[in-house]
Amino acid sequence: MVDFQSRDTTRGTEAAETDEEEPPDEPASADESADSQSATAETPEQIDLSELCYAIVTVADDRSIAEDAQGDVVLEAIEEDDGTVTTRDLIQPSYDSVQSTTTRLTDRDDVDVVVVIGGTGIEPDDVTVEAVEPLFSKQLPGFGELFRLLAHEDKGTAIVGTRTTAGVIDNVPVFAVPGTIDGALLATDEIILPEAQSLVRDANGLDGSDRPDW
Repeated sequence: MVDFQSRDTTRGTEAAETDEEEPPDEPASADESADSQSATAETPEQIDLSELCYAIVTVADDRSIAEDAQGDVVLEAIEEDDGTVTTRDLIQPSYDSVQSTTTRLTDRDDVDVVVVIGGTGIEPDDVTVEAVEPLFSKQLPGFGELFRLLAHEDKGTAIVGTRTTAGVIDNVPVFAVPGTIDGALLATDEIILPEAQSLVRDANGLDGSDRPDW
């Protein structure tokens, strides 16, 4: 895993210092613990829609992250669109690995969008779709439909073999894109980047959405 930066979610909290001995803290109640966690977690108002933070995950067992051309083109496209790549992973194509990595990333306060590259075909080890779809609180079927429509122009009927999909996990849009350079770039450039701000805004219930009311 490569971590590029970590968003600071504790700004504005200052610990008071004193020389006086304080009595031992009493155990916090369940309500107090929940309040404490929500105070340090990122709130929708803290999301900077003008510079979204992305996590890139490549699912492959035939190369290292240094040889990951698919991840490279996605990273470059995001940065050219003024986005920030917070973290980048290359993981094994297994159900548990994909699911646990996706869950961990969508739990992070410095990740607004997750792009999972690879494992969306029909080969025996293509398990990305099976791993992420049970985590979706909402599905985005239009993503896969639009991707296959666009890809059909170059790939013809071969696009029936891609199961490209997307959905929302813990208010974070997650996109599972093909593990080819052309497929990953097409999905990122033509669909993800143009729609990311609106999807993040809507998923977090923020005001100012310009998305048509379907």
